[in-house]
Formats: sequence, structure tokens, C-alpha cells
Amino acid sequence: MPGLRGPRLDTREALLVAFFAGFLVATRAALRWHLHVPGHSLFPAAMLLVLARACLPRAGAATLVGSLAGAACALLGMGQGGPLIALRLALPGLVVDAAAGPRSRRLFAPAWGAAVGAAAGASSFVPVALVEALAGLPADLVLAHAALSAAAKTAFGAAGGACGAALAARLRHHGLV
Repeated sequence: MPGLRGPRLDTREALLVAFFAGFLVATRAALRWHLHVPGHSLFPAAMLLVLARACLPRAGAATLVGSLAGAACALLGMGQGGPLIALRLALPGLVVDAAAGPRSRRLFAPAWGAAVGAAAGASSFVPVALVEALAGLPADLVLAHAALSAAAKTAFGAAGGACGAALAARLRHHGLV
């Protein structure tokens, strides 16, 4: 079974992980522009995490891609959260891996990809609430802002997840996955 091999990645898998993590960092850098649309940066993140998990039939592939991309973004000084940027990319990867289960066949359906992307977007509630609670803001303000931010990211995550699943289905159709 391809998803249950040992803990080591072969060369193809390691290159795919590096590609998806690097492309995720590049899209985060490109989307640092202030478009005044909250949550827009989660569209490519959800798309790439769903696509990475569909292309790499390994448990933890999306978490690994998100963690590596988050660490690279933190080292490059991208974003306002400092080291929390790693958490902001690792949590959606964890959600994608949890939704994919041991086999990633479901991630080839755009409807399931949209649901997974929406859940990945909703996971942004945790880092936003954590940062604002540590800053000492009132609890009602923290919850309201975190919920509004998570709602916008949920919408963009659903769209990105559906696109990632559709791309994965086309790649599988042509025998590339």
C-alpha cells in the first residue's frame, strides 16, 4: 500500500514536498499585497495543500508541506505573526490530512475538496484567537474578530480546496498521479 510504507520519503516524494512547500511560500510572497479582501491568501494555500495530499498518498503529507512552508515564511519574515506563521500553515495541513484519512482517494472529488478547504480555512480561528488573547484584548472582541476572519478564510479555503481537487482529478486522469 502506498500510504502505509515506512516513515522515509523516496526521492520523488521529497521533491514533491519541496515543490509544494516552495510554491506555497512563493504564493504567500506574491499575495502580500493588501487587496482589502480578508482571507484571500488561503485560496492558494488550501489549493496547494489539497493538491499535495492528493499527489502524495502518505499520511502527514499536507502537514509536512504546511510546516515546511510555514517555517520558511517565518525565516523570511513574512507576515505579522512572526513564528505563528508556521502554525497558520501547519494547522490547515493537519486538517487536510485528517480529512483525507489513510487513503487520499476522496480528495479527487471537488465537492469533498471544497469541504476540506472550508475546514482548513476554519482552522485559522485558533491562531487569530491565540494572538489576540495573548495581547490582552477583551474576550468578546477576540471571539468576534476570530470568527469573522475564519468565516472569510472558510469561503476562500472552500474555493481553493475545490480547485485543488479538480486539478488532482485532471492529473490522475492523465496518469500523472
